[in-house]
Amino acid sequence: MILAASGIILQNKKILLLQRSNYTQNHPKYWGCPGGRAEKGETAEQNVIREVKEECNLDFTPTSILKTGIWQNRKYFRFLGNWTGKIKIQELEVMDFNWFTYQKAIKLKLSFDYKEVLELLCQNQLLKYS
Repeated sequence: MILAASGIILQNKKILLLQRSNYTQNHPKYWGCPGGRAEKGETAEQNVIREVKEECNLDFTPTSILKTGIWQNRKYFRFLGNWTGKIKIQELEVMDFNWFTYQKAIKLKLSFDYKEVLELLCQNQLLKYS
């Protein structure tokens, strides 16, 4: 089974979402959190740290797991964590980025399970509703 992980980046109760480019076969132009497949031998934590750095140049430290699941033979992890740095998107894989409240984010074309992620964040009062 393939391992994959993504980092949930929050600031002032808003979530950072990246718009996927046409580079990807899965959900091009859809929005989601920075993340991707693990490289051989990587743990989920190592995977999310590397992917967040590659896709948006932030230093991410996972602190807890919000959600796990299985999608098309991939075991995935959605990590909450702390971050530092200045966003610089990796233009091959990412078209755009922005900070969103729940109400704005839920209207986007969301990839994978990110609708559920937004709902969990809102229920736990980690994400501003409007």
